[in-house]
Amino acid sequence: MTAKSNQWWETGVIYQIYPLTFADANGDGHGDLQGIIKRLDYLNNKQENGKNSLGIDAIWLSPINDSPMIDNGYDVSNYYDICPVFGTLADFEALLTQCHQRNIRVILDLVVNHTSDRHPWFVESRSSKDNPKSDWYHWQDANPDGSVPNNWLSYFGGTAWTYCPEREQYYYHAFNQNQPDLNWNNPQVRQAVYDIVRFWLDKGVDGFRLDASSVYSKDKYYRYNPVKFGTTDKNNYNNQDHLYDKNLPENHHIIREIREIIDRYDGRVLIGETFIDSPMFDSAVFYGVDGDELHLPFNFEFTFSPWYPGYIQREIQKKERITPKGCCPTYFLDNHDIPRHLSRWIECSLCTNPKAIAQAAATILLTVRGTPVLYYGQEIGMVDYVDIPLEQRRDFAVVKGEDGELPPARDGCRTPMQWDDSVHAGFSFGKDVEPYLPVNDNYEEVNVAQQLAEDDSILKFYIRLLEIRKNSKALTQGSWRSLIHYPYEHLAYVRETAAEKVLIVINFSYEKPFELDEDIEPDNWLVLISNIQNTGQEIALPKTLQPFEISIFKKV
Repeated sequence: MTAKSNQWWETGVIYQIYPLTFADANGDGHGDLQGIIKRLDYLNNKQENGKNSLGIDAIWLSPINDSPMIDNGYDVSNYYDICPVFGTLADFEALLTQCHQRNIRVILDLVVNHTSDRHPWFVESRSSKDNPKSDWYHWQDANPDGSVPNNWLSYFGGTAWTYCPEREQYYYHAFNQNQPDLNWNNPQVRQAVYDIVRFWLDKGVDGFRLDASSVYSKDKYYRYNPVKFGTTDKNNYNNQDHLYDKNLPENHHIIREIREIIDRYDGRVLIGETFIDSPMFDSAVFYGVDGDELHLPFNFEFTFSPWYPGYIQREIQKKERITPKGCCPTYFLDNHDIPRHLSRWIECSLCTNPKAIAQAAATILLTVRGTPVLYYGQEIGMVDYVDIPLEQRRDFAVVKGEDGELPPARDGCRTPMQWDDSVHAGFSFGKDVEPYLPVNDNYEEVNVAQQLAEDDSILKFYIRLLEIRKNSKALTQGSWRSLIHYPYEHLAYVRETAAEKVLIVINFSYEKPFELDEDIEPDNWLVLISNIQNTGQEIALPKTLQPFEISIFKKV
């Protein structure tokens, strides 16, 4: 099999929605599917693209399947239905129809490394050692001294083994104890999951993002992970070499089998969350031997790059180097599990203007070669709400560490979308119910309505940049080439096809000198977008950049 070219995701832009806090239509304080429907014109309205609509190509929904919501939907109890918090299966079908009418594809989160402990599969599995589903999860006896089966640890803290009195055995969970891991070595498990995949594809969904797709397979002998020599990370999970509980070769067989199902349907995409912490591997292995696994692997190296040109360019160059021919790199700045990029980067930047950082970050994300993924609210410069009171936190899955301290909750990056300056920031159409998570205190200054009214806002910059990207073959299909080999305070690179050349320049500091390591024609460049230059004018390339200048030029 070879990777098909010219698929929609290679030129499109994906927008991640965290449904619990995006839009609440029924006024109960929880985001829902009808709320998303009411906001679709903001995401893609053909008549408004380039004006008041983002013009994105797909939405990725964090989990909406039936769930007890201990981990906010990442603990599924019924894969064939919608959690009542979000609505009904009919509501989802309506959302799918409305999205497709606007040329918006719909990507679902597929959480199949584990289930909820309330899923009927696990309820049956835990009931005895000889029931039909007894081997659907990872069960092990205690060690002779009564200790847990091995030293595997949970991603959320502590041991990855929980004792079950009914079976007098331990079950394994890579994450929280209410999220037991499925045993993918069991062919019945595989077929059950593949039936789920077909069900939603037959419904018309346009693809899946595989949650925790690098941890499906575990060592069948449950061997102890070696401890890293000389490593004393506060998080004990990082003190092990995870040779036997993740990234096993068998994992790729599973993803390949899912991809085979996906490929039987036209225009469907397979995305995967990959955790690579071994020097022997990188995310490129998840494309497959011949482009037959993930279309778009998500990894976090670019995302966690410091706000410094040299580091950022190094990660771009690495993606350029390791991405197989015919495959597509993937870039994102934020998601539901990590602090928002402005919260991470403002503190380490010389720039005291968050707008400049937001616009520069948007420029990089939307002009490098690959598929960009936006996280709701980043287009208006949303930041983390860092002071959520303990009683209002909703991230129940994380557990206390050995020192007794709670790890940082992920609630801060999941607060309600800030639509306007009304009650609850316009997130909820109900006025008398508190939102699922509190609205960030800055919502009166940072919201969609206000930024749509301001011509130089972060949102308007995103809208114009998305429109420029959509209309440029160089930005969607062209090659990438840096013009500064070892950048210090500037980034400068070219996106190019045979018929079009686009130059992107960004000044990260107050410094004005601007020198390129490679020659480039200085005359006849059209300003496509800039926070300094006059858009639409034809100019010669500047010899100096203004402090924190962001400009995109097209050769004419």
